[in-house]
Amino acid sequence: MPYNTAESTPRPDISTLLVEATGQEQGYIGQEIFPLYPSDFETGRYPIFAKKETELLNAGRAPTSSTVFNSVTKRNETGTYNELDRKWTYGTFFTEEYGLQERVDDVVATRMSNYFDAEMWTGKLLANSLMLDYELECAAALMNPTTFANNITVATATGWSTTPETVATASNIPAQINTAIEAMTLRGERPDTLVLSLTNWNLWRRNTFLSTYIYGSLNTNAGGSAIVEENVAAAFRLNRVLVAEKAFATNLKGRASSLASVYGDTYGALIKTGAGDFSAGGLGRTIVWNNDSPGGLFTSESYRDEQRRGSVLRVRSNRTIKVLLTDACQLLKNVS
Repeated sequence: MPYNTAESTPRPDISTLLVEATGQEQGYIGQEIFPLYPSDFETGRYPIFAKKETELLNAGRAPTSSTVFNSVTKRNETGTYNELDRKWTYGTFFTEEYGLQERVDDVVATRMSNYFDAEMWTGKLLANSLMLDYELECAAALMNPTTFANNITVATATGWSTTPETVATASNIPAQINTAIEAMTLRGERPDTLVLSLTNWNLWRRNTFLSTYIYGSLNTNAGGSAIVEENVAAAFRLNRVLVAEKAFATNLKGRASSLASVYGDTYGALIKTGAGDFSAGGLGRTIVWNNDSPGGLFTSESYRDEQRRGSVLRVRSNRTIKVLLTDACQLLKNVS
């Protein structure tokens, strides 16, 4: 029996389960980095007020040389004022549909009914697959040395994994973080969030420079205190530290399992986040075409296939991840 859109039934019961499952899952941080932005349109165009073209950091002074700036805000003797000629550019977006579906045979559903609801469980598994796919997409957009080629701060002297407990060989992580924060702040984007893989976070927690920076040398020399996310955030005037815990299988189907970090271990990232309207700023958004995928990032639905005596369950999303401000990110690069 061919699929007919009119015969598709929204499944709010399964959507509710998916929300609950999302709350129980650990390590998904993509929506924290690229918050959801519902759009009534599949494609759109929006103005960009870039600092250079729009003179957002112009203090009303005109350069007469590379080091001397004269004020142009004083009223002229003729009674006129100097005028600014601001310009802006435009950005665009286009959402695309993602999804997976799975058949639930009536016989299997009946056989398993004493153990679990087959449709509910299938929906959860489909959602997990799509959530992981979305997380990989977020990671690719964030940890991108091409997008942020001019915004990379490299680890000082040695890599993060080089005997982090020993001063003589450890990487000076606080110096690297502060250099990155200064670079972002000069661009007018004060970071509020640090994103780091679980492997790198565990290395940072052992770093003697970071321990001394947070707790002082007396504490560190006496054995130190545990470094937790809240301490690091407070030490560098950030709102939070997001530790990326999710892993994904890199092996081909049927082969021995091989897992890797979704966000990788080459880079960490300092970002300024933003939510809601684009005018609120921030690194970016996950733009969801609300008219096609109402109710959030994922929409669930099912339809009957009587010819094969079963139900087909589908979970889908119509979205795009959009980096709005490249200045709102500074990558922290590890070195080998």
